[in-house]
Amino acid sequence: MTPEESHHEIRRTGHRWIDISVAACALTVSVTSLFVAIRHGRSMDRMAEANARLVQANSWPLLQRYQSDLGAQGARVYSLDVVNNGVGPAKVESVEVFWKGRPVRNPRELLELCCLKGKAVGDKPPFETSGLMGSVLRAGEVRPIVQFAEDPQHEQLTDGLHISLRDITWNTCYCSVFDECWLSDLQTLHPPTVQQCPVPKVPFGG
Repeated sequence: MTPEESHHEIRRTGHRWIDISVAACALTVSVTSLFVAIRHGRSMDRMAEANARLVQANSWPLLQRYQSDLGAQGARVYSLDVVNNGVGPAKVESVEVFWKGRPVRNPRELLELCCLKGKAVGDKPPFETSGLMGSVLRAGEVRPIVQFAEDPQHEQLTDGLHISLRDITWNTCYCSVFDECWLSDLQTLHPPTVQQCPVPKVPFGG
C-alpha cells in the first residue's frame, strides 16, 4: 500500500456501527458533491446558451421596404426605399424584384414597365437609383432604390409607382454577422430562415 492510499483510507474504530456510520457519511458527502457539481455544470451551460441567444438577438437584422414622400424647403422627393429595421447589420446576398410576376433586372427596367408604359428612359434618366445586392446595411440604414423629385416633370412616375406598388414584389435573402440567413418579401416581420441564400435567376442590380 502506497503512502497516498494509506492517507485516504478511512480508519476503523473497531466499533461496527460507528464504522458503518462514518462510511455512510463519507458516501453521502461524495454523492452530494457530485450532485452539486452536475447542477453547477448545467447552470453554466444554460448561462452560456442564454448569453449566446442575447448576442444573436442584439445582432438581428430585419429588412423591409417603404416608400417615402418627403419635402424640404418646398422641394418634395419621392423615394422607394429598403430599410434595416433590425438591431444588427444585414449582409444582402441576393435580390430579385418582380413586376406582376415578371422579373426585372434593375430599377430602370422596373420604372419603364410599371410607370412609363414601356417607354425607354434614355441615357439621362429623370431619377436616381442605387443597388442593394452585395452590400451591407447597418441597423437603421435606409437605402433609396429609386429617388426623384416630386414635381410636374415626374408626375407620371409618381402616379405610376403609387398605382403599381402592389404589383411590385421582392425576394431578398440577407444574413446576420453570424451567417444566420433569412429569405424575405420585405414585408413580413417573421421571414423564414434558410441554410444559405439561393442564387437568383434574374438578379436585381443597381
